[in-house]
Amino acid sequence: MNPKININNFIEIDMNSIIGTGVEIVFIICLFVAIKFVFGRAYKQLIQVPSVKNKKKEVEFIYQNIQIFLTVSCLLLCLLVAGINGWLIYQGKNLIEYQTYLIKNISFNYLLVIGIRVLKILGILILTKWSIPYIKKFITWLTEWAKNVDQITANDASIEKLFEFFKSNFNNIIWLLYVTISAQIMVFPEVIVKYLYISLQIYMIIIMGLLFTKANTTVIETLDAVSKKYSDQRNIVRIYNRLRKLIPLAKRCLEYAIYITTATLVVQKVDFIASLAPYGLLSLQIIGIIFMSRVVQEIGQLLLEEVLLRESDTDDLSKQRRETFLPLFQSCTKYLIYFGTGIAILYTIKIDPTPILAGVGILGLTIGMGAQSLVEDIVAGFFILFENYYLVGDFVEINGVSGFVTGIELRTTRINYEDKNYIIHNRDVKDIVNHSSYSNAVVMLKIPYQVKMSQVNEIIEKVGKKLLENYSEDIIEPTIIEGVEEFSDNQILIEVVTQVKPGKHLIIQKVLGIMIKEAFEEANIELRVVNHITLSNDQPIPIFLKPLRVKLRKNQ
Repeated sequence: MNPKININNFIEIDMNSIIGTGVEIVFIICLFVAIKFVFGRAYKQLIQVPSVKNKKKEVEFIYQNIQIFLTVSCLLLCLLVAGINGWLIYQGKNLIEYQTYLIKNISFNYLLVIGIRVLKILGILILTKWSIPYIKKFITWLTEWAKNVDQITANDASIEKLFEFFKSNFNNIIWLLYVTISAQIMVFPEVIVKYLYISLQIYMIIIMGLLFTKANTTVIETLDAVSKKYSDQRNIVRIYNRLRKLIPLAKRCLEYAIYITTATLVVQKVDFIASLAPYGLLSLQIIGIIFMSRVVQEIGQLLLEEVLLRESDTDDLSKQRRETFLPLFQSCTKYLIYFGTGIAILYTIKIDPTPILAGVGILGLTIGMGAQSLVEDIVAGFFILFENYYLVGDFVEINGVSGFVTGIELRTTRINYEDKNYIIHNRDVKDIVNHSSYSNAVVMLKIPYQVKMSQVNEIIEKVGKKLLENYSEDIIEPTIIEGVEEFSDNQILIEVVTQVKPGKHLIIQKVLGIMIKEAFEEANIELRVVNHITLSNDQPIPIFLKPLRVKLRKNQ
Protein backbone atom coordinates (compact mmCIF):
# COMPACT_ATOMS: atom_id res chain seq x y z
CA MET A 1 0.00 0.00 0.00
CA ASN A 2 1.34 3.45 -0.94
CA PRO A 3 1.77 5.85 1.99
CA LYS A 4 -0.61 8.78 2.15
CA ILE A 5 0.92 12.20 1.75
CA ASN A 6 -0.43 15.05 3.87
CA ILE A 7 -0.42 18.00 1.49
CA ASN A 8 -1.07 20.48 4.31
CA ASN A 9 2.03 19.37 6.22
CA PHE A 10 4.11 19.62 3.05
CA ILE A 11 2.87 23.12 2.35
CA GLU A 12 3.46 24.12 5.96
CA ILE A 13 7.03 22.81 5.92
CA ASP A 14 7.69 24.45 2.55
CA MET A 15 6.39 27.84 3.71
CA ASN A 16 8.41 27.65 6.93
CA SER A 17 11.52 26.89 4.91
CA ILE A 18 10.86 29.76 2.53
CA ILE A 19 10.24 32.17 5.40
CA GLY A 20 13.40 30.94 7.11
CA THR A 21 15.39 31.46 3.91
CA GLY A 22 14.07 35.01 3.59
CA VAL A 23 14.97 35.78 7.19
CA GLU A 24 18.50 34.47 6.64
CA ILE A 25 18.96 36.61 3.52
CA VAL A 26 17.69 39.71 5.31
CA PHE A 27 20.02 38.96 8.22
CA ILE A 28 23.00 38.64 5.86
CA ILE A 29 22.15 41.94 4.19
CA CYS A 30 21.77 43.73 7.51
CA LEU A 31 25.04 42.23 8.72
CA PHE A 32 26.96 43.44 5.69
CA VAL A 33 25.31 46.86 5.84
CA ALA A 34 26.44 47.12 9.45
CA ILE A 35 29.96 46.04 8.53
CA LYS A 36 30.09 48.59 5.70
CA PHE A 37 28.83 51.25 8.10
CA VAL A 38 31.60 50.41 10.58
CA PHE A 39 34.23 50.54 7.85
CA GLY A 40 32.81 53.84 6.62
CA ARG A 41 33.02 55.41 10.07
CA ALA A 42 36.53 54.05 10.51
CA TYR A 43 37.56 55.45 7.13
CA LYS A 44 36.26 58.92 7.97
CA GLN A 45 38.12 58.90 11.28
CA LEU A 46 41.28 57.55 9.67
CA ILE A 47 41.60 60.22 7.01
CA GLN A 48 41.46 62.89 9.71
CA VAL A 49 44.76 61.66 11.13
CA PRO A 50 47.53 64.07 9.99
CA SER A 51 49.95 61.29 9.08
CA VAL A 52 47.33 59.63 6.87
CA LYS A 53 46.20 62.78 5.00
CA ASN A 54 49.29 62.62 2.77
CA LYS A 55 48.30 59.11 1.70
CA LYS A 56 44.63 59.82 1.23
CA LYS A 57 44.50 58.34 -2.32
CA GLU A 58 46.04 55.04 -1.24
CA VAL A 59 43.69 54.77 1.75
CA GLU A 60 40.71 55.67 -0.43
CA PHE A 61 41.73 52.99 -2.94
CA ILE A 62 41.87 50.34 -0.19
CA TYR A 63 38.52 51.51 1.24
CA GLN A 64 36.82 51.32 -2.18
CA ASN A 65 38.16 47.80 -2.69
CA ILE A 66 36.82 46.75 0.72
CA GLN A 67 33.41 48.21 -0.13
CA ILE A 68 33.36 46.36 -3.44
CA PHE A 69 34.45 43.14 -1.75
CA LEU A 70 31.73 43.45 0.90
CA THR A 71 29.06 44.14 -1.71
CA VAL A 72 30.10 41.23 -3.91
CA SER A 73 30.45 38.93 -0.89
CA CYS A 74 26.99 39.89 0.34
CA LEU A 75 25.49 39.18 -3.06
CA LEU A 76 27.29 35.86 -3.44
CA LEU A 77 26.41 34.78 0.10
CA CYS A 78 22.73 35.58 -0.45
CA LEU A 79 22.75 33.59 -3.69
CA LEU A 80 24.56 30.75 -1.94
CA VAL A 81 22.02 30.64 0.92
CA ALA A 82 19.10 30.75 -1.50
CA GLY A 83 20.64 28.01 -3.66
CA ILE A 84 21.55 25.65 -0.81
CA ASN A 85 18.21 26.13 0.95
CA GLY A 86 16.36 25.58 -2.29
CA TRP A 87 18.30 22.37 -2.88
CA LEU A 88 17.51 21.15 0.66
CA ILE A 89 13.83 21.96 0.20
CA TYR A 90 13.87 20.06 -3.10
CA GLN A 91 15.41 17.06 -1.28
CA GLY A 92 12.53 17.13 1.23
CA LYS A 93 14.65 17.93 4.28
CA ASN A 94 13.55 20.07 7.20
CA LEU A 95 15.52 23.23 6.70
CA ILE A 96 15.42 24.45 10.31
CA GLU A 97 16.48 21.09 11.75
CA TYR A 98 19.26 20.72 9.19
CA GLN A 99 20.68 24.19 9.84
CA THR A 100 20.41 23.68 13.62
CA TYR A 101 22.43 20.49 13.26
CA LEU A 102 25.08 22.31 11.20
CA ILE A 103 25.39 25.17 13.68
CA LYS A 104 25.84 22.79 16.62
CA ASN A 105 28.64 20.96 14.79
CA ILE A 106 30.56 24.06 13.68
CA SER A 107 33.84 24.26 15.57
CA PHE A 108 36.23 27.13 16.16
CA ASN A 109 38.75 25.60 13.76
CA TYR A 110 36.14 25.53 11.02
CA LEU A 111 35.37 29.21 11.54
CA LEU A 112 39.10 29.93 11.48
CA VAL A 113 39.45 28.13 8.14
CA ILE A 114 36.51 30.09 6.75
CA GLY A 115 38.10 33.34 7.91
CA ILE A 116 41.41 32.47 6.25
CA ARG A 117 39.60 31.67 3.01
CA VAL A 118 37.77 35.00 3.14
CA LEU A 119 41.08 36.80 3.67
CA LYS A 120 42.53 34.98 0.65
CA ILE A 121 39.60 36.07 -1.47
CA LEU A 122 40.02 39.64 -0.22
CA GLY A 123 43.72 39.55 -1.07
CA ILE A 124 43.01 38.27 -4.58
CA LEU A 125 40.40 41.02 -5.01
CA ILE A 126 42.87 43.75 -4.05
CA LEU A 127 45.54 42.25 -6.31
CA THR A 128 43.08 42.03 -9.20
CA LYS A 129 41.84 45.58 -8.74
CA TRP A 130 45.40 46.87 -8.49
CA SER A 131 46.68 45.03 -11.58
CA ILE A 132 43.87 45.91 -14.02
CA PRO A 133 44.98 49.54 -14.71
CA TYR A 134 48.55 48.42 -15.40
CA ILE A 135 47.38 45.69 -17.76
CA LYS A 136 45.22 48.24 -19.62
CA LYS A 137 48.24 50.53 -19.97
CA PHE A 138 50.22 47.60 -21.35
CA ILE A 139 47.46 46.89 -23.90
CA THR A 140 47.51 50.56 -24.96
CA TRP A 141 51.29 50.42 -25.41
CA LEU A 142 50.94 47.17 -27.34
CA THR A 143 48.40 48.85 -29.65
CA GLU A 144 50.81 51.66 -30.54
CA TRP A 145 53.65 49.19 -31.01
CA ALA A 146 51.58 47.03 -33.38
CA LYS A 147 50.58 50.10 -35.40
CA ASN A 148 54.20 51.26 -35.83
CA VAL A 149 56.09 47.98 -36.15
CA ASP A 150 55.25 47.35 -39.83
CA GLN A 151 55.43 51.04 -40.90
CA ILE A 152 52.15 50.58 -42.77
CA THR A 153 49.23 52.92 -42.10
CA ALA A 154 46.58 50.99 -44.07
CA ASN A 155 45.90 48.65 -41.16
CA ASP A 156 46.07 51.12 -38.24
CA ALA A 157 42.28 51.41 -37.90
CA SER A 158 41.86 47.62 -37.84
CA ILE A 159 44.61 47.20 -35.23
CA GLU A 160 43.09 49.88 -33.01
CA LYS A 161 39.62 48.29 -33.18
CA LEU A 162 41.13 44.88 -32.41
CA PHE A 163 42.91 45.96 -29.22
CA GLU A 164 40.02 48.18 -28.14
CA PHE A 165 37.70 45.17 -28.33
CA PHE A 166 40.16 43.08 -26.31
CA LYS A 167 40.51 45.81 -23.68
CA SER A 168 36.74 46.22 -23.29
CA ASN A 169 36.22 42.47 -22.69
CA PHE A 170 39.33 41.95 -20.57
CA ASN A 171 37.59 43.14 -17.37
CA ASN A 172 34.77 40.63 -17.79
CA ILE A 173 37.24 37.75 -18.16
CA ILE A 174 39.23 38.84 -15.09
CA TRP A 175 36.16 39.19 -12.85
CA LEU A 176 34.64 35.92 -14.02
CA LEU A 177 37.96 34.23 -13.30
CA TYR A 178 38.00 35.87 -9.86
CA VAL A 179 34.51 34.55 -9.04
CA THR A 180 35.50 31.05 -10.17
CA ILE A 181 38.69 31.02 -8.08
CA SER A 182 36.81 32.40 -5.08
CA ALA A 183 34.21 29.64 -5.33
CA GLN A 184 37.00 27.08 -5.43
CA ILE A 185 38.74 28.64 -2.40
CA MET A 186 35.49 28.62 -0.44
CA VAL A 187 35.07 24.92 -1.29
CA PHE A 188 31.67 25.34 -2.89
CA PRO A 189 29.95 22.17 -4.12
CA GLU A 190 31.88 20.55 -6.95
CA VAL A 191 29.03 20.96 -9.44
CA ILE A 192 28.99 24.75 -8.87
CA VAL A 193 32.75 25.08 -9.39
CA LYS A 194 32.55 22.86 -12.46
CA TYR A 195 29.88 24.96 -14.17
CA LEU A 196 31.65 28.18 -13.21
CA TYR A 197 34.76 26.91 -14.97
CA ILE A 198 32.67 25.82 -17.95
CA SER A 199 31.04 29.28 -18.10
CA LEU A 200 34.49 30.89 -17.96
CA GLN A 201 35.79 28.65 -20.73
CA ILE A 202 32.76 29.27 -22.95
CA TYR A 203 33.00 33.03 -22.45
CA MET A 204 36.73 33.00 -23.23
CA ILE A 205 36.14 30.87 -26.33
CA ILE A 206 33.48 33.29 -27.59
CA ILE A 207 35.67 36.32 -26.89
CA MET A 208 38.67 34.70 -28.58
CA GLY A 209 36.48 33.80 -31.55
CA LEU A 210 35.29 37.39 -31.91
CA LEU A 211 38.87 38.56 -31.36
CA PHE A 212 40.17 36.30 -34.12
CA THR A 213 37.36 37.51 -36.38
CA LYS A 214 38.53 41.08 -35.96
CA ALA A 215 42.18 39.99 -36.18
CA ASN A 216 41.32 38.24 -39.42
CA THR A 217 40.65 41.59 -41.11
CA THR A 218 43.76 43.12 -39.56
CA VAL A 219 46.08 40.29 -40.59
CA ILE A 220 44.74 40.10 -44.15
CA GLU A 221 44.99 43.87 -44.64
CA THR A 222 48.55 43.82 -43.24
CA LEU A 223 49.64 40.97 -45.52
CA ASP A 224 47.94 42.67 -48.45
CA ALA A 225 49.76 45.95 -47.81
CA VAL A 226 53.14 44.21 -47.34
CA SER A 227 52.72 42.11 -50.49
CA LYS A 228 51.65 45.15 -52.49
CA LYS A 229 54.67 47.06 -51.18
CA TYR A 230 57.28 44.46 -52.15
CA SER A 231 55.75 42.99 -55.30
CA ASP A 232 56.88 43.85 -58.82
CA GLN A 233 57.03 42.16 -62.20
CA ARG A 234 60.40 40.54 -61.50
CA ASN A 235 59.68 38.38 -58.45
CA ILE A 236 57.32 35.62 -57.49
CA VAL A 237 55.25 37.97 -55.32
CA ARG A 238 53.79 39.45 -58.53
CA ILE A 239 51.43 36.47 -58.59
CA TYR A 240 49.77 37.98 -55.52
CA ASN A 241 48.54 40.91 -57.61
CA ARG A 242 46.29 38.46 -59.45
CA LEU A 243 45.14 36.84 -56.21
CA ARG A 244 44.21 40.14 -54.53
CA LYS A 245 40.65 39.91 -55.83
CA LEU A 246 40.24 36.84 -53.61
CA ILE A 247 40.73 38.95 -50.47
CA PRO A 248 36.97 39.47 -49.83
CA LEU A 249 36.40 35.72 -50.24
CA ALA A 250 39.34 34.95 -47.93
CA LYS A 251 37.91 37.27 -45.28
CA ARG A 252 34.49 35.64 -45.45
CA CYS A 253 35.87 32.09 -45.41
CA LEU A 254 38.14 32.79 -42.45
CA GLU A 255 35.31 34.54 -40.64
CA TYR A 256 32.97 31.58 -41.16
CA ALA A 257 35.75 29.18 -40.13
CA ILE A 258 36.31 31.12 -36.90
CA TYR A 259 32.59 31.18 -36.12
CA ILE A 260 32.26 27.45 -36.75
CA THR A 261 35.39 26.67 -34.69
CA THR A 262 34.06 28.80 -31.83
CA ALA A 263 30.67 27.11 -31.94
CA THR A 264 32.31 23.67 -32.08
CA LEU A 265 34.48 24.35 -29.03
CA VAL A 266 31.46 25.68 -27.11
CA VAL A 267 29.37 22.65 -28.06
CA GLN A 268 32.12 20.33 -26.82
CA LYS A 269 31.88 21.91 -23.36
CA VAL A 270 28.16 21.15 -23.03
CA ASP A 271 27.54 17.46 -22.49
CA PHE A 272 24.03 17.09 -23.89
CA ILE A 273 24.95 18.66 -27.28
CA ALA A 274 28.59 17.50 -27.51
CA SER A 275 27.60 14.93 -30.16
CA LEU A 276 27.10 17.79 -32.67
CA ALA A 277 30.78 18.80 -32.56
CA PRO A 278 31.93 16.55 -35.49
CA TYR A 279 29.64 18.48 -37.86
CA GLY A 280 31.73 21.58 -37.18
CA LEU A 281 34.85 19.82 -38.48
CA LEU A 282 33.01 18.80 -41.65
CA SER A 283 31.89 22.40 -42.19
CA LEU A 284 35.49 23.60 -41.81
CA GLN A 285 36.66 21.08 -44.41
CA ILE A 286 33.98 22.20 -46.87
CA ILE A 287 34.92 25.87 -46.42
CA GLY A 288 38.58 24.99 -46.98
CA ILE A 289 37.76 23.05 -50.15
CA ILE A 290 35.70 25.92 -51.59
CA PHE A 291 38.38 28.52 -50.87
CA MET A 292 41.24 26.38 -52.20
CA SER A 293 39.26 25.69 -55.38
CA ARG A 294 39.07 29.43 -56.06
CA VAL A 295 42.79 29.81 -55.37
CA VAL A 296 43.61 26.90 -57.71
CA GLN A 297 41.33 28.41 -60.35
CA GLU A 298 43.11 31.77 -60.25
CA ILE A 299 46.56 30.16 -60.26
CA GLY A 300 45.52 27.91 -63.15
CA GLN A 301 44.31 30.86 -65.21
CA LEU A 302 47.51 32.74 -64.39
CA LEU A 303 49.65 29.79 -65.51
CA LEU A 304 47.67 29.55 -68.74
CA GLU A 305 48.34 33.23 -69.41
CA GLU A 306 52.03 32.77 -68.59
CA VAL A 307 52.30 29.85 -71.01
CA LEU A 308 50.14 31.14 -73.87
CA LEU A 309 50.94 34.85 -73.67
CA ARG A 310 54.64 34.70 -72.82
CA GLU A 311 56.94 36.92 -74.84
CA SER A 312 58.70 34.91 -77.53
CA ASP A 313 59.85 35.13 -81.10
CA THR A 314 56.52 33.96 -82.49
CA ASP A 315 54.77 36.14 -85.04
CA ASP A 316 51.69 38.25 -84.40
CA LEU A 317 49.36 35.66 -85.91
CA SER A 318 50.49 32.97 -83.46
CA LYS A 319 50.11 35.38 -80.57
CA GLN A 320 46.63 36.29 -81.78
CA ARG A 321 45.65 32.63 -81.95
CA ARG A 322 46.89 32.09 -78.41
CA GLU A 323 44.83 35.03 -77.21
CA THR A 324 41.84 33.48 -78.94
CA PHE A 325 42.22 30.05 -77.34
CA LEU A 326 43.05 31.45 -73.89
CA PRO A 327 39.41 32.16 -72.83
CA LEU A 328 38.39 28.69 -74.01
CA PHE A 329 41.09 26.98 -71.96
CA GLN A 330 40.29 29.16 -68.96
CA SER A 331 36.59 28.27 -69.17
CA CYS A 332 37.36 24.55 -69.40
CA THR A 333 39.76 24.79 -66.46
CA LYS A 334 37.18 26.65 -64.39
CA TYR A 335 34.43 24.09 -64.98
CA LEU A 336 36.79 21.17 -64.30
CA ILE A 337 37.77 22.74 -60.97
CA TYR A 338 34.11 23.29 -60.09
CA PHE A 339 33.40 19.65 -60.90
CA GLY A 340 36.32 18.45 -58.79
CA THR A 341 35.22 20.70 -55.92
CA GLY A 342 31.75 19.17 -55.94
CA ILE A 343 33.20 15.64 -55.92
CA ALA A 344 35.55 16.51 -53.03
CA ILE A 345 32.65 17.94 -50.99
CA LEU A 346 30.60 14.78 -51.55
CA TYR A 347 33.49 12.62 -50.36
CA THR A 348 33.93 14.90 -47.33
CA ILE A 349 30.35 14.37 -46.18
CA LYS A 350 30.69 10.60 -46.75
CA ILE A 351 28.51 10.43 -49.88
CA ASP A 352 29.53 8.20 -52.77
CA PRO A 353 29.34 10.38 -55.92
CA THR A 354 29.17 7.43 -58.36
CA PRO A 355 25.35 6.99 -58.33
CA ILE A 356 24.90 10.75 -58.46
CA LEU A 357 27.21 11.03 -61.48
CA ALA A 358 25.30 8.28 -63.25
CA GLY A 359 22.02 10.06 -62.60
CA VAL A 360 23.50 13.39 -63.69
CA GLY A 361 24.72 11.76 -66.92
CA ILE A 362 21.25 10.52 -67.79
CA LEU A 363 19.73 13.86 -66.81
CA GLY A 364 22.34 15.72 -68.84
CA LEU A 365 21.60 13.59 -71.89
CA THR A 366 17.90 14.31 -71.54
CA ILE A 367 18.47 18.04 -71.13
CA GLY A 368 20.98 18.07 -73.99
CA MET A 369 18.44 16.59 -76.36
CA GLY A 370 16.06 19.39 -75.44
CA ALA A 371 18.61 22.22 -75.30
CA GLN A 372 19.53 22.12 -78.98
CA SER A 373 20.39 25.81 -79.06
CA LEU A 374 23.12 25.28 -76.47
CA VAL A 375 24.59 22.40 -78.47
CA GLU A 376 24.45 24.47 -81.66
CA ASP A 377 26.30 27.32 -79.93
CA ILE A 378 29.07 25.01 -78.73
CA VAL A 379 29.47 23.23 -82.09
CA ALA A 380 29.53 26.54 -83.98
CA GLY A 381 32.07 27.88 -81.47
CA PHE A 382 34.43 24.97 -82.14
CA PHE A 383 34.14 25.47 -85.92
CA ILE A 384 34.88 29.18 -85.54
CA LEU A 385 37.95 28.47 -83.42
CA PHE A 386 39.48 25.60 -85.35
CA GLU A 387 38.77 26.95 -88.84
CA ASN A 388 40.13 30.41 -87.95
CA TYR A 389 37.16 32.41 -89.21
CA TYR A 390 38.34 35.21 -86.95
CA LEU A 391 40.59 35.63 -83.92
CA VAL A 392 40.64 37.86 -80.87
CA GLY A 393 41.78 41.31 -81.97
CA ASP A 394 40.42 41.06 -85.53
CA PHE A 395 38.18 43.80 -86.86
CA VAL A 396 35.18 42.00 -88.30
CA GLU A 397 31.67 42.58 -89.53
CA ILE A 398 29.24 39.89 -88.38
CA ASN A 399 25.62 40.07 -89.46
CA GLY A 400 26.03 43.80 -90.11
CA VAL A 401 27.70 44.51 -86.75
CA SER A 402 31.27 45.82 -86.96
CA GLY A 403 33.89 45.89 -84.22
CA PHE A 404 36.93 44.29 -82.66
CA VAL A 405 36.65 40.70 -81.45
CA THR A 406 37.30 40.75 -77.69
CA GLY A 407 36.45 37.15 -76.87
CA ILE A 408 35.41 33.85 -78.41
CA GLU A 409 33.73 31.54 -75.92
CA LEU A 410 31.93 28.24 -76.24
CA ARG A 411 28.54 29.90 -76.57
CA THR A 412 29.11 33.49 -77.66
CA THR A 413 31.36 35.87 -79.55
CA ARG A 414 32.00 39.29 -78.04
CA ILE A 415 32.56 42.36 -80.22
CA ASN A 416 33.43 45.85 -79.03
CA TYR A 417 33.50 49.10 -80.95
CA GLU A 418 33.32 52.68 -79.68
CA ASP A 419 32.50 51.55 -76.11
CA LYS A 420 29.65 49.37 -77.32
CA ASN A 421 29.72 45.67 -76.49
CA TYR A 422 27.93 43.23 -78.77
CA ILE A 423 27.32 39.63 -77.71
CA ILE A 424 26.40 37.30 -80.59
CA HIS A 425 25.47 33.65 -80.14
CA ASN A 426 27.79 31.44 -82.16
CA ARG A 427 24.86 29.73 -83.87
CA ASP A 428 23.71 33.14 -85.19
CA VAL A 429 27.04 33.93 -86.87
CA LYS A 430 26.11 33.86 -90.57
CA ASP A 431 27.76 36.58 -92.66
CA ILE A 432 31.39 37.24 -91.71
CA VAL A 433 33.66 39.89 -93.18
CA ASN A 434 37.14 39.85 -91.64
CA HIS A 435 39.15 43.05 -91.91
CA SER A 436 42.13 41.89 -89.94
CA SER A 437 44.68 43.45 -92.37
CA TYR A 438 43.42 46.96 -93.08
CA SER A 439 40.43 49.20 -93.74
CA ASN A 440 39.93 51.97 -96.27
CA ALA A 441 38.77 55.44 -95.37
CA VAL A 442 37.18 56.71 -98.61
CA VAL A 443 36.04 60.21 -99.52
CA MET A 444 34.18 60.71 -102.84
CA LEU A 445 34.67 64.14 -104.47
CA LYS A 446 32.63 65.72 -107.27
CA ILE A 447 35.03 68.01 -109.14
CA PRO A 448 33.85 70.52 -111.77
CA TYR A 449 35.27 70.00 -115.29
CA GLN A 450 36.94 73.40 -115.25
CA VAL A 451 39.24 72.36 -112.38
CA LYS A 452 42.48 70.81 -113.56
CA MET A 453 43.34 67.34 -112.28
CA SER A 454 46.90 68.42 -111.64
CA GLN A 455 45.60 71.01 -109.18
CA VAL A 456 43.39 68.38 -107.51
CA ASN A 457 46.34 65.97 -107.26
CA GLU A 458 48.47 68.67 -105.67
CA ILE A 459 45.79 69.48 -103.08
CA ILE A 460 45.15 65.82 -102.21
CA GLU A 461 48.89 65.14 -101.91
CA LYS A 462 49.32 68.09 -99.54
CA VAL A 463 46.33 66.97 -97.45
CA GLY A 464 47.67 63.39 -97.38
CA LYS A 465 51.06 64.48 -96.04
CA LYS A 466 49.46 66.58 -93.32
CA LEU A 467 47.14 63.71 -92.37
CA LEU A 468 50.08 61.30 -92.21
CA GLU A 469 51.97 63.64 -89.88
CA ASN A 470 49.05 63.88 -87.46
CA TYR A 471 47.91 60.23 -87.56
CA SER A 472 51.03 58.26 -88.42
CA GLU A 473 50.17 55.46 -85.97
CA ASP A 474 46.81 54.77 -87.62
CA ILE A 475 47.71 55.13 -91.32
CA ILE A 476 49.22 52.24 -93.26
CA GLU A 477 49.42 53.83 -96.75
CA PRO A 478 49.26 57.58 -97.53
CA THR A 479 46.22 59.20 -99.12
CA ILE A 480 45.90 58.76 -102.90
CA ILE A 481 43.38 59.39 -105.65
CA GLU A 482 42.22 55.90 -106.57
CA GLY A 483 40.72 57.04 -109.87
CA VAL A 484 37.68 58.46 -111.59
CA GLU A 485 34.47 56.69 -110.70
CA GLU A 486 31.94 58.54 -112.85
CA PHE A 487 31.54 61.24 -115.51
CA SER A 488 28.38 63.33 -115.19
CA ASP A 489 27.08 66.36 -117.05
CA ASN A 490 28.88 69.05 -115.05
CA GLN A 491 31.46 67.23 -112.97
CA ILE A 492 33.45 64.09 -112.43
CA LEU A 493 33.39 61.79 -109.38
CA ILE A 494 36.81 60.82 -108.03
CA GLU A 495 37.65 58.46 -105.18
CA VAL A 496 40.18 59.48 -102.49
CA VAL A 497 41.44 56.49 -100.46
CA THR A 498 43.53 56.23 -97.28
CA GLN A 499 44.57 52.77 -96.10
CA VAL A 500 44.35 52.64 -92.29
CA LYS A 501 44.51 50.08 -89.51
CA PRO A 502 41.36 48.04 -88.83
CA GLY A 503 38.72 50.03 -87.01
CA LYS A 504 40.32 53.44 -87.63
CA HIS A 505 38.51 54.20 -90.88
CA LEU A 506 35.66 56.21 -89.36
CA ILE A 507 37.94 58.61 -87.50
CA ILE A 508 40.32 59.09 -90.44
CA GLN A 509 37.45 59.48 -92.89
CA LYS A 510 35.90 62.30 -90.83
CA VAL A 511 39.21 64.08 -90.37
CA LEU A 512 40.12 63.65 -94.05
CA GLY A 513 36.78 65.09 -95.18
CA ILE A 514 37.31 68.21 -93.05
CA MET A 515 40.90 68.67 -94.24
CA ILE A 516 39.89 68.30 -97.94
CA LYS A 517 37.09 70.80 -97.46
CA GLU A 518 39.45 73.35 -95.90
CA ALA A 519 42.09 72.77 -98.61
CA PHE A 520 39.60 73.33 -101.46
CA GLU A 521 38.26 76.45 -99.72
CA GLU A 522 41.79 77.86 -99.66
CA ALA A 523 42.06 77.13 -103.39
CA ASN A 524 38.65 78.77 -104.05
CA ILE A 525 37.27 75.59 -105.61
CA GLU A 526 33.59 74.86 -105.22
CA LEU A 527 32.66 71.19 -104.89
CA ARG A 528 30.18 68.79 -103.45
CA VAL A 529 31.63 66.30 -101.01
CA VAL A 530 30.28 62.78 -100.86
CA ASN A 531 31.59 60.71 -97.95
CA HIS A 532 31.83 56.94 -98.14
CA ILE A 533 32.83 54.27 -95.68
CA THR A 534 34.24 51.12 -97.27
CA LEU A 535 36.01 48.21 -95.68
CA SER A 536 38.51 46.37 -97.91
CA ASN A 537 36.71 45.74 -101.24
CA ASP A 538 33.12 46.48 -100.19
CA GLN A 539 30.89 48.77 -102.22
CA PRO A 540 30.97 52.39 -100.93
CA ILE A 541 27.85 53.89 -99.40
CA PRO A 542 27.44 57.56 -100.40
CA ILE A 543 26.62 60.21 -97.80
CA PHE A 544 25.95 63.60 -99.45
CA LEU A 545 26.93 66.68 -97.50
CA LYS A 546 25.61 70.18 -97.99
CA PRO A 547 27.51 71.89 -100.85
CA LEU A 548 29.85 74.75 -100.09
CA ARG A 549 29.28 78.11 -101.74
CA VAL A 550 32.58 79.84 -102.40
CA LYS A 551 32.89 82.99 -104.53
CA LEU A 552 35.68 82.89 -107.08
CA ARG A 553 37.87 85.92 -107.52
CA LYS A 554 37.95 87.52 -110.94
CA ASN A 555 41.35 87.61 -112.52
CA GLN A 556 42.49 91.12 -113.01
